[in-house]
Amino acid sequence: MDEDSFRSFYEQTARGLRAYLRSVVADQALVDDILQETYFRMLKAGLPIDIEPQHRRNYLYRIASNLVHDHRRSRKVEQLPEELSENTGVQRGELIDSTYDIANAFGRLKPREQDLLWLAYVECFNHKEIGRILHLAVDSVRPMLSRARSRFADLLKRRGLGG
Repeated sequence: MDEDSFRSFYEQTARGLRAYLRSVVADQALVDDILQETYFRMLKAGLPIDIEPQHRRNYLYRIASNLVHDHRRSRKVEQLPEELSENTGVQRGELIDSTYDIANAFGRLKPREQDLLWLAYVECFNHKEIGRILHLAVDSVRPMLSRARSRFADLLKRRGLGG
């Protein structure tokens, strides 16, 4: 991949990848480290030049997901976001409380559940792509996603959010 192609790919994917990493890792410095390492490993992998952009993007998220899981295993702790970032753009009052409750509920999910929900509903990956990224059988993505969605809904209901 030449420099211009990489720059274009980075501009198209970095914002979404950073948001994904922020959703599953509490430490901003670690998010930055994993983001940088993800792009480095993708470049180092030497993917074919003619690979489809969607496959390159899937591969990027697979690398990032693996790095997050490797970090969790090495630290033997889950990264649970206990506080919202100061850069959420939320001002005051109930909106802050409900936004905090949603972020807190999301942080209480298992890492795999967080990954599934984020990749499906924020990044809009299909089941096949999620399976590749998370190293899951495609047939297992749908039920796992359904359970994660139900668990997240239960957590939100306990906080008085949702119907």
